[in-house]
Amino acid sequence: MLFVASVGAHVLSGMGFVAPAARWLVTGQAMAGCMLLAASVMRWRVAWGAGLAVLAALGYVLPPGFVLLADSVVLYTVLQGVLLLLFARTLRPGREPLVTMLARQVHGTLRPDVRLYTRQLTWAWSLFFAVQLLLPALLALAGPAGWWRAVLHGASLPLVLVMFGVEAGVRRWRIRNFEHASIMESVRAFNNRARG
Repeated sequence: MLFVASVGAHVLSGMGFVAPAARWLVTGQAMAGCMLLAASVMRWRVAWGAGLAVLAALGYVLPPGFVLLADSVVLYTVLQGVLLLLFARTLRPGREPLVTMLARQVHGTLRPDVRLYTRQLTWAWSLFFAVQLLLPALLALAGPAGWWRAVLHGASLPLVLVMFGVEAGVRRWRIRNFEHASIMESVRAFNNRARG
């Protein structure tokens, strides 16, 4: 519900309907908050539902442009933060790094140099998402005017694609005499990990 409200609101905003878009976003947040409250049996869900309902109520008081900007910032921050946590939490002592786990699912037992590389790659992705998380703020403080908004509205996706491309080249250069997985095999391994 929140995702649909957010996407719909930004589409309407792009068409020039800023005030109706903000109201639609706020209504979607309020409905999601009410649904969470109604369906929850755990305290944290009640807290999230109440928080969303309060945010939705604030959305009716604040200017529409601010509501849409705040939504973009929150969505971007949540997405980048979740990706950062997904990689970084597997780097704690006693845990298997995420990229190592995925490579093991595709290839089985890994050579020591491959295990080292996959650990380093998990660090690289963690740092990448940490920079992505901070990038809008850094650009707002020291970058060209308005570039921070571009990052919030999709310019970070090409950076992810560049990271994938650079990593594929580095992997083939550093790890030789090894059958490298295709992107689809990696995606399947990630999906299997998410399900299991």
